[in-house]
Amino acid sequence: MKLQHGFAGLVFASVVMGAGVAAAGEPVERRLYSDAIDASSFLWGDWNRFVENYHPNYVGDDDPKTAWVEGVPGSGAGQWVRLQVTPLDGTTRVRLKIRNGYQKSKELFAANARAKDVVVRLLPSRAEVKATLTDSDGWQEVIVSQPVGALRAIELRVGSVYEGTKYQDLCISDVAVYASSTTADNPTFEKSKKKSLLAWRAGRIAAAKAWSSAGVALPLHASYQVTSTEGQVDCDNCDLAGMLAAAAADPAWKPWQEAIAVGQQTVAELDRLPTVQVAPRAKTALPVADGFERPDLGQVAGFEGPWFSDRALRLPQDGRAAFLDTANLRALDVKGGKTPTQFVDTVDKRCKKSVTWAKRLPASGGPATLRALVIGRCGRVEGREGTYPSAALELLVFGADGRLALVVNPGAIDGYRWAGGERPLVAGGRAILAQGVRLEASPAAAP
Repeated sequence: MKLQHGFAGLVFASVVMGAGVAAAGEPVERRLYSDAIDASSFLWGDWNRFVENYHPNYVGDDDPKTAWVEGVPGSGAGQWVRLQVTPLDGTTRVRLKIRNGYQKSKELFAANARAKDVVVRLLPSRAEVKATLTDSDGWQEVIVSQPVGALRAIELRVGSVYEGTKYQDLCISDVAVYASSTTADNPTFEKSKKKSLLAWRAGRIAAAKAWSSAGVALPLHASYQVTSTEGQVDCDNCDLAGMLAAAAADPAWKPWQEAIAVGQQTVAELDRLPTVQVAPRAKTALPVADGFERPDLGQVAGFEGPWFSDRALRLPQDGRAAFLDTANLRALDVKGGKTPTQFVDTVDKRCKKSVTWAKRLPASGGPATLRALVIGRCGRVEGREGTYPSAALELLVFGADGRLALVVNPGAIDGYRWAGGERPLVAGGRAILAQGVRLEASPAAAP
């Protein structure tokens, strides 16, 4: 196959109007960044090594030396990548810039498959266009128009590919989103999203080093495969109690029923729990494995409500491995302070410090054991109109063996499975998301 390197052609899917100064109320184009990018699959480099490069988030970093690489057998036709953006009202058009293929080098570009026929869909409007990308490096464009309305995500679905000379893997290096909207532009907010993505990338490199270090024994595998099933989720307000009730009513959650009961008892006694200071016995950082996410306050308590990845389970928001086992934690009672309800309802705009409350249960022949922690987090959350104070509660429930069994946030509940042995490891788990998704996770199998 003869490849055409150089300037990429433009693929126009709608009429492009001439540039000019927008009058009052007219749509204005701006760059949108995403730090939460999903895909139908991505390539696992090795079952026991952290995957540094092939994650879908790499299409958002503006770096041709990284790429999303799909991970199913065959050509990659039918695979998709979806860029989640902070909802933008008044959107009329999206201009999508694409670096097709693996553009780290001309050799890698030719060796791997590139997207050919694609469908670009805007969500939630479902406005879409079909386009044929050129088999060339550099940037090319697809433009999609929609009736004036909200934009929440952009999906790029591949129908056919240009075959690679050596590999079948489909690669896309970068996707940049430019949206035209009547909503006022906030470039500072969008740059913060890019900063978050670059911080994720830096953390990923550090995590790869952590997993490759022989001196660090982590309670997670490096990679997990997650499957999702869409369907209605019944939960009362989808708060902590609502998510626990949703899991309790699901037969698939039978292995977690004892932990769910402890969680429900904890929530029922929420404002009677003692305030504690938690002291981890070790400060080992817990990297974010593939198939997991560590949600920030903006995801849990942002202005759009809780919204989580439907391709990942949740880790505790505290980034230390000690929070996966009570054997590595000391919880010391402290006097005074707000109750959990007061913490959330009366959030101070200057609040930055988290507060923790504990639930202990009697143990046979010994002192009461730590069975749950409620962690209140607060801070300023950034939205398109600026920042505002926010707060949320996270519930961690531990099994009778001390290992973390449940991570509960408003809008999400995650149950962990553990494998025993000299080195206990999280062997997978389940999740229910209030957004209408159920998840199942297991360690990534060897290719």
